[in-house]
Amino acid sequence: MGFAAGLQLAGFVLDVGSKIGSALTSATGHKTRMLIELRDNIELVNLWRQSGFPIDKVILKLERKQYDAAVADNFSLNKLQSRKLKVTTTKGIPQFQTYVGWSTEALIDNVYRKIKTLNNIVDMEPANSSIQKKTRLSNIY
Repeated sequence: MGFAAGLQLAGFVLDVGSKIGSALTSATGHKTRMLIELRDNIELVNLWRQSGFPIDKVILKLERKQYDAAVADNFSLNKLQSRKLKVTTTKGIPQFQTYVGWSTEALIDNVYRKIKTLNNIVDMEPANSSIQKKTRLSNIY
C-alpha cells in the first residue's frame, strides 16, 4: 500500500474509532462490550502498523470474547448499527468496495472470522512463510 493510500486508510480508521466512541455513550450490555472490544482491537492493530510490534504477539492479543458471548446469546450484531455499508462510508478506499451493501452483522462476522483464522495460524504454524500474516492483519484493519 502506498503512502497516500495508507494515510487515507488511517483517516478512515480514525473516523471509525471516533464513531465507536460516540456510540459508546448510549450503549448498554452486549452492545457496549462489543464496541469496546472492537475499539481495542482497532487500536491494537493500529499500534502494530505504527510501531512495528511483533505481529504474532499482536495477533494473539486480538480479542474475541465479547463477540463470542454476544453470538452465544443470539445478540443481533445489527444492533451495533442497523444499516448497510454505503459507498460514501468507504470514502473511496478501493479495498472496501467489496463490502458495500453488507449489513453490520455480516461485516462484524467477517472481521471476527479473520481474527480467528489468524489466531489459529499463529497457534498452529507461526513460522510458515507462505501465509501472509501482515496482509491478513492489514485486511482486518
